[in-house]
Amino acid sequence: MNSKKFVKRISLCVLSCLLVLPATVSANGVQITPDHFPFIKSLPTPEVQVNLMDSESDLTETSLSINLNRMEYNTLAVPSKILDKLKDRLQSKALYAQEKIEVSIMLKYDAVVTKEEFIEREWEIFNGNITDLNGFGGYSFFAALTADEIEQLVHLEEIASLSTPDDVVSVYGEPDEHQSEVYLNGATEMTGIKKGRSDYGVTGNRDGKASYSKNDSVIAVIDTGIDGGHIDLSGGKILGWKDFVNTSSTTAYDDLGHGTHVASIAAGTGAGDPGVETGVAPGAALVGIKVCSSNTNCSTQNILNAMDWVIANKDTYGIDIINMSIGSSGSTNASFCNKVSSAANNGILTVVAAGNTSGGSDYGSLNLFAKCSDVLSVANVADPYEGGWYLNPSSNRGTGSVGPTLAAPGTSIRAAKANSTSEYITYSGTSMASPMIAGLAALMLQASNGSLNYDFKIEDYGMSGYDKVYGNGLILGHQTIKAASGSSTGSFDNYRNHIRAQTNIAASNINLYNIKVNSTDAYFANTLIINNENGADLDLFIWKPGVEPIQNGQLRLDLAIQSSAGDLPQETISFKPTATGNYTIGVLAYDSATYALDWAGQISIP
Repeated sequence: MNSKKFVKRISLCVLSCLLVLPATVSANGVQITPDHFPFIKSLPTPEVQVNLMDSESDLTETSLSINLNRMEYNTLAVPSKILDKLKDRLQSKALYAQEKIEVSIMLKYDAVVTKEEFIEREWEIFNGNITDLNGFGGYSFFAALTADEIEQLVHLEEIASLSTPDDVVSVYGEPDEHQSEVYLNGATEMTGIKKGRSDYGVTGNRDGKASYSKNDSVIAVIDTGIDGGHIDLSGGKILGWKDFVNTSSTTAYDDLGHGTHVASIAAGTGAGDPGVETGVAPGAALVGIKVCSSNTNCSTQNILNAMDWVIANKDTYGIDIINMSIGSSGSTNASFCNKVSSAANNGILTVVAAGNTSGGSDYGSLNLFAKCSDVLSVANVADPYEGGWYLNPSSNRGTGSVGPTLAAPGTSIRAAKANSTSEYITYSGTSMASPMIAGLAALMLQASNGSLNYDFKIEDYGMSGYDKVYGNGLILGHQTIKAASGSSTGSFDNYRNHIRAQTNIAASNINLYNIKVNSTDAYFANTLIINNENGADLDLFIWKPGVEPIQNGQLRLDLAIQSSAGDLPQETISFKPTATGNYTIGVLAYDSATYALDWAGQISIP
């Protein structure tokens, strides 16, 4: 971020005027009616108070420290083998003595018997009750059981967990083929990661050797698999492989594509397009764990089994970091949180996606796996090449004091396409933001010579301090690597300024701000975050230089050149200005609310 500070302030004044609902003359002189003006909603009163507001420039660098060196982590209780989905089903349905419910039985991955041998051994329970021998994969099958039979299974050593056949989550991230001009390096460039790699000589190759080994930074990707045949991920980069869907497979593959894309963001070499598609930590090694049979069928039981496998194989493969770009909204999963804490106790950092909601997210949509206290969860922002900085509206949000940990680029990220050898594909989602942070953690390990005190440098966005949308704020990649290396030299500037405001607004008010655009080369990003969780409605308007929003006592919404009037707790306007000068930004309130405004671009305060 540009370090220049602007201290000039706009004086505050208050006046009243009428809101003219168009049947006014628009900018081109054509009469328009309310039916042709999509931004008109019902206001509580026919009058709107206009407030001219202050804003301030910001480069508030804060630190987020996750220390896996500490002597004692969370005390771990022995988790129940009956997972929450099955518990809820049993509690909501009081079973008669012989009444049955369909159950997913998951054996431990290291059980000394196969599931066929287990079923034969426990034939008194399973005789005539098997409903799907395939279940969620090699360690799972489904059966219709009574409450007493479920209780008998709980006490068997081979059982990893019991749940329901619908206890599944999905991958996060959707293909975005509209973007084709800006590549993975655009995100690493704008965060300062790319320059940080160069300035401090880090790639994730911790042992300095040409071949990959457990002595490098190693990232375990729990996902749909990894295509080891893609040129960005070949050459021995994948040190280990475990398939919970097709347990007989011994070679890494990805029949769905999501995990390959995620892995190449974290650690792809970019060999298929040198200098353009390079991942965050191209010298890091990978371990692939497949838990999904389809993009919408990633078994929670497979995930828990996979976490156990990663912890057990930490020393075998040198696993330092887990990335998991899958999940679902819902209540905190205590069993998963237990595994995350166990991983932390073993020096493994777990990074997960905050989650996405197609069409835009509301409060309370945060990924259930992101709610664990020891997890690092990542929201999705668009970088300046994609019109940012702004929060992607699909990025899931928390509630109350719970939200993602931080934010990183995940919008229109182009990375390896599975089963193509050397092609690339663009995805958007927190699935893409999460491996940005997992890869950065791999660089930090090398820069710090293996320190498990991860000290992330962050710029505050949204509400001041930690919030339920951006978390602690936007990652500062260069500053993070610099701090990990202990260096006092080196700097980074992405030539974007950040200006912010935060205030309360009453219904039937409009707050107006002036922002000076200094260049037409960069996008001008405006992001309004409504902090209220009650559905409070605010809209965002922008008037170009030389156009006054208030004319002859009337508020001229029809003269705004840009507007955003949705129903979600966020309004975003990002565009390339056609002229420099002072733009007026208006926040119109239909309800009383608290909000934060962030502007990014080549801008300043007049």
